[in-house]
Amino acid sequence: MNFIVVGTSWITEKFISAALETRLVTFLGTVSRSTEKAEQFNRTFGGSKTYLTIDDACRDADVDIIYIASPNALHYPYAKKALLAGKHVISEKPIVSNVREIDDLIDISKTTTGMLFEAIMPLHLPGLEIIRQHLSMLGDIRLISSEFNQYSSKYPAYLEGKDPNVFSPQFSGGTLYDLGIYNVYFILSLFSTPQKIRYMANKGPNGIDLSGVLTLKYPDKIAVAVIGKDNPGDNRTLIQGEKGFIKVTGSVSTLSAIEIVAEGQRYEFTIPNNPNTMFHEAQAIFQCIRQQDRTSMNEWLVLAKEVATVMETARKDAGITFAADNHD
Repeated sequence: MNFIVVGTSWITEKFISAALETRLVTFLGTVSRSTEKAEQFNRTFGGSKTYLTIDDACRDADVDIIYIASPNALHYPYAKKALLAGKHVISEKPIVSNVREIDDLIDISKTTTGMLFEAIMPLHLPGLEIIRQHLSMLGDIRLISSEFNQYSSKYPAYLEGKDPNVFSPQFSGGTLYDLGIYNVYFILSLFSTPQKIRYMANKGPNGIDLSGVLTLKYPDKIAVAVIGKDNPGDNRTLIQGEKGFIKVTGSVSTLSAIEIVAEGQRYEFTIPNNPNTMFHEAQAIFQCIRQQDRTSMNEWLVLAKEVATVMETARKDAGITFAADNHD
C-alpha cells in the first residue's frame, strides 16, 4: 500500500518514520504548497511524487492512503475529499473541529471504499491495556486527575501579537484541541462518556484557550484534566479507587511508566514502547486497512465521536468559538 502525507511539520516526519518502520506501507509522496518542502521530504524518506493540492493527490490512482497533518480546521475538508475519492484517510488529531463534521465523515465512511481513522497515540499504546486490565484492583473508582502541560514554541510569537495556527480560532487551535484531546481519549477509553462537562480556561486576547481545567462528572466518579500550552508543568495521571491507585508518570501521550498501589501491594510497570510513540498507532491502523477490518474502524470512530462531543461541549462551555462552527 502506498501512502502520502499532507503537511511538512515535525509530526509528519515522525509519522513517516513510524509508518516505514511497520514495513506495511510504502511512502509515495508529499502534498505541500511549497514544492521545495515537498521535494525535501521526498528526498529524506524516499518518496517520488509531489502534489500542490489535496485534489491533485486524490486524482492519483497510485495513492492508497492519505495521512493529513494540515492545520486543524483543514482536517475535515481534506478528509472528506479523500474519502469521496476512495482513499483511506488517517487524520492527525483532532480529526474534526465539531460534531457536525465527524457525523458527516462517518456517514461517508459507510458508503466509500476508503477507511477513516483518527491518529491518536494513547488509544494504541500498550500501557492503556495494562491500566485497563488492572482497574479492578482499585475497587470503586472515585477520582481521575490527568495533567498534560507543554510550553509551546509558538507561545512567544502569540504574545507578540502574531497568529500561529495552534493558537488561532480560525484554524481550530487552542490547548484543549492540541493537548487536552489526549486526556479526553484516555479518560473516555477507560470510563466512557461523562454526564456533565465543564471547561474553565485561561484565554488569550483572541479568545483561544492557553490553559485550562476540564471536569468530567460521572454518576460515581469525577475526572479532571489540567492542560496548558503556556507553561511547562509537571505531567502525571492518577486514578484513585477505594482500594488503591494507579499512577502514570509523564503525559498520557506516552503511558510508559505505570505504578499500581492496591491493598498494601505495589507494582511497577516500565512499558517497552517503541522509541517512536507513533509506531503503535501506525501499526494498528495499517493492519486494520490491510485486513479491511471495518469492525475495529467503526469502534474507533464511535469513540472518536464521543471525544469530539466532549471537546465541543467543553470549549463552548468556556465560550470558545471556531470559524468552523459558522459553516453550513
